[in-house]
Amino acid sequence: MIKEIVWSNQAEIAYGHIIDRIAERFGVARAQKYTREVDSEVRLLMRFPDHGSDEPLLKGSKVPFKRLIIGGLTKVIYHVGEDRIEIADVWDTRMNPEELVARVLE
Repeated sequence: MIKEIVWSNQAEIAYGHIIDRIAERFGVARAQKYTREVDSEVRLLMRFPDHGSDEPLLKGSKVPFKRLIIGGLTKVIYHVGEDRIEIADVWDTRMNPEELVARVLE
């Protein structure tokens, strides 16, 4: 049973940058809506840890990573452990996918 969701430092930083960019470009209200969408999807993982699909860019890594795609432009990359889920990264899908692999596996 999953007891907690833990965000890596990289995930927290990336998520914060995405929220800041949305607030600058589209306003605070849109950034708050985005935050609610992401938080809602992440909370679902407590009940349904396999809610996401396998992340093909990280296939073959030592840890089996999954992803949630939110709004078509954000990937939440995570790993399901015995009693917790670790959010490894939050990724803007318009960025270079090779950077995702490097960031998650470093």
